[in-house]
Amino acid sequence: MNVAVMGKKVRRNIPKRTERKKSVTTGELVNGFAVGFGRTMATAVQWAFMLAFLGTVSFGILYAYRWVTTHEFFALLNLDIRGGQRLNAEEIANLGGVKQGSNVLGINIADVQSRIEACEWVERVSVTRILPDGLAIEVKEREPAFLTRLEDQLYYADINGQPIVAVGVDKFISLPLLEKEDGVPVGAGIRTLLEEITRNALPFGMSQMAWIRQDSAEQFSLLLEKPQVLVQLDGTDLHATLACLIKLWADLQDRNELDHVAFMFVMPGRAWIRLNADQTL
Repeated sequence: MNVAVMGKKVRRNIPKRTERKKSVTTGELVNGFAVGFGRTMATAVQWAFMLAFLGTVSFGILYAYRWVTTHEFFALLNLDIRGGQRLNAEEIANLGGVKQGSNVLGINIADVQSRIEACEWVERVSVTRILPDGLAIEVKEREPAFLTRLEDQLYYADINGQPIVAVGVDKFISLPLLEKEDGVPVGAGIRTLLEEITRNALPFGMSQMAWIRQDSAEQFSLLLEKPQVLVQLDGTDLHATLACLIKLWADLQDRNELDHVAFMFVMPGRAWIRLNADQTL
């Protein structure tokens, strides 16, 4: 009778393999140490050669830099300075610390530029090397348009009424005094008026203006000295107002009455005047 046993595996006794450990001899240890030490020494020698090479190159670069920044071949002989009006070429060079004979390659361009830009009159500046012996400096100065009061001191001011530098006795510039109400900025009307005066489009010039005042956003006044007359302008349509002013001025001149006018208010197509004797025409 045959009996089958289900769900059980028959285990067989399989003999385990035993690995033999090889013994390391003293010679093999010495040989391995020698190989590792040799590789380490080779790497160290490579690094030493590399560091020596880098040191030599660095020393060569430093020596070359010192040579070119001291050699007379690159001595500054041609200094070209442009754009200065209030500042002359000598003053600009002194501001930048630039001297004739200085080595062109040894000059720090950024330092020269920042020193010149520190001057209140300077708006921007560019500095360029022109090898082998030249340096070009181009300055854009701030343009004064008015005199303005700031803490009981007179300052030159730009077209927007921003102070530039305090007025001094040296290099004095005669300009109209800018007056304005508190909180009222200089409007586009005044800038347009000055542009028209600059291109001689009006019957009077800057030298005749004693002061100019921003009365409101759309209205401003100016006092003329020759002839002495207070002019008030409506800036709603400034070009039309100025056209009316030109016609009025010409008419008064033709009738020889301009010197008798004390006040005029001008707007597009209309004008009112007051005589010195407080008579109205």
